Amino acid sequence: MGLLSFLNTERQNFDVSAADSRLSVDLTKFIIGSTPLGKEPWDGDSFAKELEKEVTLKSDRSGYELGVKDGKLDHAFFTIKNFKGIFLVEEKSLVLSSTTNRKEIISIFGEPYWADIDDGEIILFYEYQESTIELQFEFPDGEHLEFITLMKGGILSKQEKRESYRVTKPWPPEKRQ
Repeated sequence: MGLLSFLNTERQNFDVSAADSRLSVDLTKFIIGSTPLGKEPWDGDSFAKELEKEVTLKSDRSGYELGVKDGKLDHAFFTIKNFKGIFLVEEKSLVLSSTTNRKEIISIFGEPYWADIDDGEIILFYEYQESTIELQFEFPDGEHLEFITLMKGGILSKQEKRESYRVTKPWPPEKRQ
């Protein structure tokens, strides 16, 4: 879970137990609730009032963390075993659990731009919208899905991070069909 540690610097963190546990997350349109990633939180979303500039909203009980940067939704992080919301793919509900494996993820999302394998942990990186949005699926034991991260200007958008992950593919990635 160390990938997000850099996101918490210089941010106010708080836990909101009243946050909506039935959060919907569209993994193909990159929309959390009714707010697209990279846009100001929509007032109708249960989390909108809690998110202010440079703030991270974390609900361990509901299994998610949301963050804004410059007033716009910047990242979302989901702990699969605790997440009570709904994942969507192409407007259809997608059941993901701690039994979901990487072959299942690849069958749904296609081949990732990059797969990082380190000490048995596997992270699948998907790059979208001309590499301005990154979707990650993390398998800490190498087999079972435990975390999903969705972010603007993802980890691999930075050259030094691509070098640290030993990325050998050209950047930016070819446009996904």
